[in-house]
Amino acid sequence: MKRGGTLVVGAPELSRTDDGQIRLNASIADEEPLWFAVESEHAELITPKADAFAVALLLPAMRYQRDLHLGGAVDEVLLHRLNREAQSLVQAMHPNYSRISVSADEARPSAARGRGVATGFSGGVDSLAVLAEYALASGVPEELRITHLLSNNVGAFGDGGRELWSARYRALAPVAEELGLPFVKVDSNLETHFTRMGFLQTHTFRNAAVAHALSAGIGRTYYASAVAYGDAGISSGGEIAYADGFLLPLLSTPSLTIESANPDLSRVEKTLALATNPFRTHLDVCIDPDPQRIGNCSRCWKCVRTMFTLEVAGMLDEFTPVPFRLEPYREARSAFTAEILASDGPLLRELRAFAESRGRRWSAGSRVHALFLRSQRSARQLARAAKQAVRARVS
Repeated sequence: MKRGGTLVVGAPELSRTDDGQIRLNASIADEEPLWFAVESEHAELITPKADAFAVALLLPAMRYQRDLHLGGAVDEVLLHRLNREAQSLVQAMHPNYSRISVSADEARPSAARGRGVATGFSGGVDSLAVLAEYALASGVPEELRITHLLSNNVGAFGDGGRELWSARYRALAPVAEELGLPFVKVDSNLETHFTRMGFLQTHTFRNAAVAHALSAGIGRTYYASAVAYGDAGISSGGEIAYADGFLLPLLSTPSLTIESANPDLSRVEKTLALATNPFRTHLDVCIDPDPQRIGNCSRCWKCVRTMFTLEVAGMLDEFTPVPFRLEPYREARSAFTAEILASDGPLLRELRAFAESRGRRWSAGSRVHALFLRSQRSARQLARAAKQAVRARVS
């Protein structure tokens, strides 16, 4: 994306693609158009309002110092928040981002709320926890019960791209079928507008944009919490998931509630709850981008973290050979154990405390390896600080 000047977005238009998808498209002056698309059977979910484009483009516009003007109508509550609190929160995380003006052809009062309740469904630990509470549990008020599952292609699949996205959708489709829920594929080219902006730092805005695109039929969207209340917060340059509880209300409107789901549960608690989840064989935590993979690789850091938690709890045998395999895990476990001891991150701190509460004893080799990892990180931090000091003196 170019730097400076106003980012002018055309009024959204609905069209049908050659393969039958319904596409919500908006032109952008001097940039590629931005679009969201669903299969034709879900056309009633799509709104022609510009709310999705406002949410999707706020971060890139701030990053590249560009005021943002939306053609068409934007919810007046959303427009107000995008000009005020939402930008203040973004700047707390990214002090180098510029404050901008967000305007629209029309600021419109909130529409009637859609009756649907949706959540993204990836098959991960957090995703299955949302399903357990809001689709499987008894006693959930109908207003809160999930009616739609979503599979969003907004940048999460990395090098695997659309092929991996389609493969994971096919693997999870039986869950939606057994629940009797529509499983909505939402495709987009949103990733092309997030130049030099990582997914972990931006995913909340990306997926919230999808929620707004579907707000003609969806009035509530659950966004699976990746961190518990005690670890939530706002830090400069960090992962945006820690700020979801603060950010999502600012991206909601009277017509659409986007809320963080299950922040009362820690990652360990969610993992242990898989024991009683009827869809646990569909668990997919793997970051291997190979579209041809079947199940979890059982060696990447997310697989090993989940398997280590299950092993400490005495539950790992229940999750092998499906959805995990023991041999790759055993090969990767030693290095991961050192990472647990070396890390200051909240998820691994929690896992370390859980293991020790279950009587886990760390080997001397793991402790030495952890010391080495910590010293490496300290050296890199000192090197970065020195470079920043040099740049400051030069400027």
